[in-house]
Amino acid sequence: MSNNTEWIAQWKSIRALDSAWVSNGERHHLVNHSFLLIIDGKASWNINGQPIQVSCGELIALEKNSLVEILEVGNLDLAGFNIQFDIFSVPQEHIQTETFRWHLPSGNTYAYQKVQLTSGKLAGLIQYLNGIGLQEGESAWVTKRHLLYELLHILYLPEDEVTPEVGLQRTVTYIQEHYDQMVTRKQLAEVAGISPWHYSRKFNECYGKPPLDFLAHYRIYRAQEELVLTTATVQDVAKKSGFEDVHYFSRRFKQLTGISPKSYRQTLCQRRIISLSPLFAEALIHLGIIPNAVVVTPLLLSSHQRDFFADHEVILLEVAQYEADIELVLEAQPELIIGNVWAEEVKYKLRNDGPVLTGLPQDVEPVLHQLAVWFQREEMAQQLCLQMKQEIENAQQQLQPVIQNSSTVMVLRVEAFGYRYLGGRSHGISKLLYEQLGLALPQPLQQGNAWFNACSLELLWEADPDYLFVEIRKMQHLNADESMRKLSETLQWNELRAVKNNTVYYVDTCLWVNGHGVTGHRIILDEITKHLTSTTFVEAQ
Repeated sequence: MSNNTEWIAQWKSIRALDSAWVSNGERHHLVNHSFLLIIDGKASWNINGQPIQVSCGELIALEKNSLVEILEVGNLDLAGFNIQFDIFSVPQEHIQTETFRWHLPSGNTYAYQKVQLTSGKLAGLIQYLNGIGLQEGESAWVTKRHLLYELLHILYLPEDEVTPEVGLQRTVTYIQEHYDQMVTRKQLAEVAGISPWHYSRKFNECYGKPPLDFLAHYRIYRAQEELVLTTATVQDVAKKSGFEDVHYFSRRFKQLTGISPKSYRQTLCQRRIISLSPLFAEALIHLGIIPNAVVVTPLLLSSHQRDFFADHEVILLEVAQYEADIELVLEAQPELIIGNVWAEEVKYKLRNDGPVLTGLPQDVEPVLHQLAVWFQREEMAQQLCLQMKQEIENAQQQLQPVIQNSSTVMVLRVEAFGYRYLGGRSHGISKLLYEQLGLALPQPLQQGNAWFNACSLELLWEADPDYLFVEIRKMQHLNADESMRKLSETLQWNELRAVKNNTVYYVDTCLWVNGHGVTGHRIILDEITKHLTSTTFVEAQ
């Protein structure tokens, strides 16, 4: 397979990515060659000194003795598998098999290679993984070997043919990195490796405008961001955006936006806004700003948000889970894009066609305050946050018997490949339950710092909560119903206090995880108080 040298691969082990893979700062030394298959979530890692983003549907191959450091996971539900293997030279006559010095086909300096899988390919690999769990003996050995060679086949697929657009893309990258400096068509043509005349014609065909017009637009987009995100003067914004002449800058700015730089921020709410998440779109609407469209995953969109967007005639841009459909966003012709972009390459592509406001927090209250600053709606945000605070205080009054009894509350996530529990020092529902409402997390779970932490049957039994909320995880290509069925048949489950006292409540991923906005906040509080104020458990104390 590699450099005409004959070698064979041998399966060694497979392990699910445990809690140490969702804890910031953890380091993993992989002594064997490894495949890391990501089946859920996103994260930021450092592999052998190189920072990278990983996300659902990616296969990362690493040479042995690689070091992976977890930089950031947040609430992005990372899950996957670590498949380790050895490489041996093909044994010759009278020569014993020896370890082969295998290197990745990409020749990557950092000894890793990342491959994006199609949804069909990911689903097929998941079927293999399911099969491994159900088989024993030689049958399992054959399936494991088949899976290993399937992964190697994916790794060694020939690269896509290099196209003329690659040179043009290099010049776009050059513009993004040097837009605040003097940039000429001759410089860009040299970066592309073609003549200036041929370069301009090909660039226009590919990007719909001449390269210097593209540069001017890119500079104006960055100026729009500066005007919203900072208090810099127009003169400073012009210079920072690559315009030495402030009058020329103002003229080009008005040509593109229809308004002067000084007046731009006051007209922000009138722009054609595309939100990259339902949370931000809902918050905007509550602040009196109606986005034109919002990116949603239909499977994970809560019913109240769907109705809310329909009532305000917000277009739904539907994408698959963890998919960054840049073309779909750009087809909506945004004048302003709002939302967090995990991968830098996605952000770079979006910024080619408009200003992008990113870096928003995950919790609804700080989101409201941040958007309010940008759109000058501080008073409305303050009123909304006071209203939410009052809703929490009302819920606390109803929950006093539970709080005073120090009754423990746990949120268990049931997934196709195992279980996780909601940590007590995170955000979203975690913050609402354990910080704002003051409910108690079982003592054995208080070490979990991640959004959702790995949970074994033994840990669940040890936690033994008084009240148990169960989220049966919704995912595009996986179903957790069978996992829930198996859990309900275990001794550990049936010995739980919450199971015996009938204080187990099932909650919806769409609402509790994805729908915790201004309206969802109220709905979730109603669910919590409804379930925890039932007299059954309290009387049993």
